[in-house]
Amino acid sequence: YNFFIDDNVFFFTDIYRHSFRSIFDNFYLANLKKAHEAYGTKFTLNSFYHNHHEPDFDLSLFPDRYRSEFEDNAEWLRFAFHAQSEYPECPYSKAHPEKLPEHYAQWENAMKRIVGEKCLTAPIIMHFFSVTDDCRRFMREHGMKFFAVREGKGIEYNPAFDSYDIPVDIILNLYKGDIDGIRAKLMEKVSAGQEKILIGSHEQYAYKHYVNYIPEYFDGLNAACRVMVENGYKCEYFNSLV
Repeated sequence: YNFFIDDNVFFFTDIYRHSFRSIFDNFYLANLKKAHEAYGTKFTLNSFYHNHHEPDFDLSLFPDRYRSEFEDNAEWLRFAFHAQSEYPECPYSKAHPEKLPEHYAQWENAMKRIVGEKCLTAPIIMHFFSVTDDCRRFMREHGMKFFAVREGKGIEYNPAFDSYDIPVDIILNLYKGDIDGIRAKLMEKVSAGQEKILIGSHEQYAYKHYVNYIPEYFDGLNAACRVMVENGYKCEYFNSLV
């Protein structure tokens, strides 16, 4: 199974604001680390460059003094490009697709400085899913071999882009506090004999100050990881499989 979390920028902002001694003094990363230690889960944090909710913060402000700590955890904690910011919606299909190369380069340069190159990976999903054909080709050139789609019957090879379309099996935050619902949905996939399961969530729902905060955020995350482990699934970065 592959586990991605979208829209990451709050934890960068939090670490910057508090000048934490360790990245794991941030509760969000600390809880991801606990999940990794318990279940072996490897997380891909799809990240923004700019915090739309706190417009005075972007990654240019984040120091590089935590890089060695990020690198020490690169085996299970990796970062992928998501978009410049949370808004506008559909940035690379409708809003400004021509800006993708610029935005990607700006993000990548900042992240190489902040987390180190070995912590970077290609994404498996783009912000709001859809991008133009040119943008999809650009992302394929940058290692995106799997491309998440809203709906699909399974993994399908797409010869136009030499990559695989893959449906997202579950977005955890859509279940809010329904932990049993998360388990049931994943068990449907397991019982059907599905070999690869794509699990996603979003960072912001873990934060109390967020308008749609989910108190059971990490309960749901841990439940999903537990179902995978108990049914013999191993967590992998799908882009590394082909």
